[in-house]
Amino acid sequence: MSNKDLVAREHKVLVIDDDKDNLRLVSRLLQHEGCQVMQASSGLDGIQLLKEFSPDLIILDINMQGLNGFQTLKLIRQREEYVSVIFLTGNKNAEDIIRGIEAGALDYVIKPFNPMELVARVKSQLKFKRTQDDLRAANRKLQSLVDIDDLTGLYNMRSIYDKVNHEIDRAQRYKHGVATIMMDMDNFKRVNDNHDHLFGSYVLSEVGKM
Repeated sequence: MSNKDLVAREHKVLVIDDDKDNLRLVSRLLQHEGCQVMQASSGLDGIQLLKEFSPDLIILDINMQGLNGFQTLKLIRQREEYVSVIFLTGNKNAEDIIRGIEAGALDYVIKPFNPMELVARVKSQLKFKRTQDDLRAANRKLQSLVDIDDLTGLYNMRSIYDKVNHEIDRAQRYKHGVATIMMDMDNFKRVNDNHDHLFGSYVLSEVGKM
């Protein structure tokens, strides 16, 4: 695999480090590998960038002014959307390595680092992220095949019953009301009789969209 084959699409990496030299070095290294890189010089700035940048991977220092790396990672893990994190730090004692992995980092690289080793670890995490994304997309597609009627694109009856039961349970739990609208379509039988059921499904689909 060549450097430019690192990503099937341009991966986004957020580098958080208050050491400007290290921030510049890591950023240039990853940009050379075809990544889109965003920089943050503090944990707080990094958290703010997460909202607009949505990175595939975060490279995070531990020893920073303000929020340290562990505190920053804790805030990252509170977000609904998961993102892979690599700690890149001068802390090389076993306690910090264990603490970092247990806090939710997927890898731990010690400064000073070998550039090719860091690239290899980044590639590994990005491949893992791409596999996870593909798996989630496949699961969503499978779920839609179970829940959605092929002809109309609308929820099938089994899914509707599940959703109605869920809403009733929710209403009882929070002690509020729930309402359902049932709608009939005038003269729909004539659509099927005068045309065919495939056209009828199209009509149902268009009404459903409205």
